[in-house]
Amino acid sequence: MRVLSLLILSVTLVTTSCAGLNKRTREGSDSGTKTYLMPATPIREVEEKLVPDGEKAPDPHSYFVIIGSFRNPENARERQAVVIKEGFRPEILKNEAGLYRVSVMATDNIEEARAEVRRIWAKFPAYSDTWMLISKK
Repeated sequence: MRVLSLLILSVTLVTTSCAGLNKRTREGSDSGTKTYLMPATPIREVEEKLVPDGEKAPDPHSYFVIIGSFRNPENARERQAVVIKEGFRPEILKNEAGLYRVSVMATDNIEEARAEVRRIWAKFPAYSDTWMLISKK
């Protein structure tokens, strides 16, 4: 009896706690149907100064979509090779702290960069840690 009570309690807790965790429901206006929306996940946005990497000057754009960050430049080049195979055109950036960022988009439009981060999250679950770098001038 005790085991059955614990089982029922566990199922009830899991069911009620997970019901609204990943989806919110909005009633459709005229059709009476329900639309399920994923909650908006905030995009990690980091501001940092880019520096030349060897003789190459830093990219002049303001916003970058970052798909990998590495202390070792060889690791950044390996990630660059992987994402090229997935259809991206990555560029390696270097910041003041000596970290190498693998950027898959450079733009001066913040909304365009945010949209690209969300697109990558949706299409490439392996890159769910993609974020946006804002270049300090």
